[in-house]
Amino acid sequence: MRHAGEHRGLYHHHQECHEPHRHHGGRGGHGGGRHGGRGHARMERGALRFVLLDLLRGGPRHGYEMIRELEERTHGQYAPSPGALYPTLQYLTDLGLVSAVQEGERRVYELAETGRAEWEANKERVDAFWARFASEAPSKASQHELAFLQDALEDLSRTVWSGLQEAIERGDLETLRSARRAVETCQEAIRTLIVGVSPTSGGPEETE
Repeated sequence: MRHAGEHRGLYHHHQECHEPHRHHGGRGGHGGGRHGGRGHARMERGALRFVLLDLLRGGPRHGYEMIRELEERTHGQYAPSPGALYPTLQYLTDLGLVSAVQEGERRVYELAETGRAEWEANKERVDAFWARFASEAPSKASQHELAFLQDALEDLSRTVWSGLQEAIERGDLETLRSARRAVETCQEAIRTLIVGVSPTSGGPEETE
């Protein structure tokens, strides 16, 4: 029962504060009155447990699924670290709000009836959390296009540095200068494109 061993002794609570003895990636724990995690947004103290109850209303989940769903639903703005998530789930289990069963190497959590009642009592707080990210939701099309853009930028960087390796080694100043000019031309074209995109037009200005 690997997960049970991980949770045992991980935390003690005073009111709603849990302090794991170690953190697994990211800024974990509940220090400073905030829940640690990836992304720019921060979770208010004590709010994570109600958000987890809300996630579990959709059915049983293991910890990683909850981290991934939080990251997706907040559009990458918030994802709790394991050091914040698992002690909170253990706390909810100890309170009888959540049940946990071992399935292979993973521990799966399920919402109990008492947990549903606790969620309903704090629904406004949960709704306020999700509302913070509603206006930031990009369309599926823009998400895909952004991914393509990121891939293209990464590919350009690889092409430049791998392709110019020989020129760098032999000190070929002319080739390096030409590559720099090509990149500068690309930068200028993108700057022009950005300036041409106004909030009202919704796209670049078209020329005849």
